Amino acid sequence: MRPQMLKLIAGAIIVLIFTPQTGDARERQKASPGLSGRLQGGALFIQTNSQLSTEESNRRTADRNGPADAHHKAIPMASVYLRYQCDDDTAIYAGNPLEVGEGLAMEAGIHQSTDAGTLDMALTWRPTKTVWKNPYQTVEAREETDQDVYGLHLQWEEVAGTPFEIDYKIDRIHIENDEIGDLERDLRRSGQTHELGFKYNIPSQSSLRLTPELSYTYGDIHGHANHYQGVKVGVLLKQAKPPWILIGLLSGSHTQYQKRHPLFGKSRQESGITTFAQAMRLHLFGVKRLFLSVGAGYLWSDANIDFYDSQTLIGLTNLGINF
Repeated sequence: MRPQMLKLIAGAIIVLIFTPQTGDARERQKASPGLSGRLQGGALFIQTNSQLSTEESNRRTADRNGPADAHHKAIPMASVYLRYQCDDDTAIYAGNPLEVGEGLAMEAGIHQSTDAGTLDMALTWRPTKTVWKNPYQTVEAREETDQDVYGLHLQWEEVAGTPFEIDYKIDRIHIENDEIGDLERDLRRSGQTHELGFKYNIPSQSSLRLTPELSYTYGDIHGHANHYQGVKVGVLLKQAKPPWILIGLLSGSHTQYQKRHPLFGKSRQESGITTFAQAMRLHLFGVKRLFLSVGAGYLWSDANIDFYDSQTLIGLTNLGINF
């Protein structure tokens, strides 16, 4: 079970925003055959009161009746992305995309243009994420354990020549030492998640692009109290007036868990709102391939179990170069 706040930030923001490719699928089809790539480096700042955040300053919790004390962290981030355009229709790629809150993320995939739209398939792996062995422990300091996540991401853009886009993701999650799951079978956290998403890139003759999205997530987690269904509705605004790109995101979500939580005596329900804004400057210092971006966001999450309530502020900066 991932912290909902960071899952939303990673899923809704990074894929769409941190990638400085300003064109749409049609422009990518025109790429010249050969090798290209991108190098990025930056820093992320997060301030949160999430009980699930595995920061040293959050290792001890006083009780289970509310969120943690506010704590923060600053994280350096780096990314290498390589892409080989085989011909006008097919490309292969690999690298580590910048994913807020998810640690090191690796992916490799193939991008194929067809008459029915643009298809993309990628294998993903996140080997360095950590969670608490027992997040509800209050007497002694909580200890970390590794969470290994690997999965498959399928994306179909311009479905049958329309502005629609369909995404499907499946992730397999394994907790190395699931202490709380060993104590309470209904709180086991290993399993798999399925996410199905729909987007509509509203056609526009101006530089402003509006993309509403709707997604459904099914968490097939071994612990029935962590088994869930969730929906998310959002909209992405993007205005490209080179050398500037401005992006805004607003999304809301609701998640319903299947079974009564054995420690809190009721089934968990959780709703959240995410907002984010970013400005990107291309052709930095007159260098055509150099870019810089800065962004800030806020996420509010409210649950019927106060332990899971959280508020999060994020700030980030990113410098990169395309080659």
